[in-house]
Amino acid sequence: MNPLLAMLHRLFVSMESIERKAVVAALRRAGNVLPASLSLGRRVQLDVHARGRLVCGERVSVLQDSWLMVEDGDAMEFGDDVFISQHCTVSGSVRIGRDTLIAAYVTIIDANHVIERADVPIRLQGGVKRPIRIGEDVWIGASSVILPGVTIGDHAVVGANSTVTRDVPAWAIVAGSPARVLRMREHP
Repeated sequence: MNPLLAMLHRLFVSMESIERKAVVAALRRAGNVLPASLSLGRRVQLDVHARGRLVCGERVSVLQDSWLMVEDGDAMEFGDDVFISQHCTVSGSVRIGRDTLIAAYVTIIDANHVIERADVPIRLQGGVKRPIRIGEDVWIGASSVILPGVTIGDHAVVGANSTVTRDVPAWAIVAGSPARVLRMREHP
């Protein structure tokens, strides 16, 4: 690599790191819980509104280009050892239990548009928000979508490219769009 480009790259990465540390410090001062063991990749967006709350357990990792959005009135909570891969979006009131793994390009959003009236444009009908609960030791495969109001039980597996529209029992393996139970995992 050209030495000048290499120097500019190092400078850019250093500036990005300083900005990320300032954002995390400001969020802590506002009452959010972001332990020193929190690992944030490059270009992770932390959009936490003044009356929203973000609580992270120990050793939470969020990889590059992911977006955590907590609006006013939302509470987003991650248990210890949660791993969120790159290019993920987590938005709204979402609770993720400890030891859960979320693959790349997963979308978890607690809100949806209202579409009941045909005489009013969808954009004018408002929306609904329903919290999402993801248990402990869950694996969510790449490019899956978790929709509002869903609860995913402990130890469940969501196959790649799935759309989860209803609750998933503990120990279940689900896949598809909409996701359906394929089988149950063996457990002690």
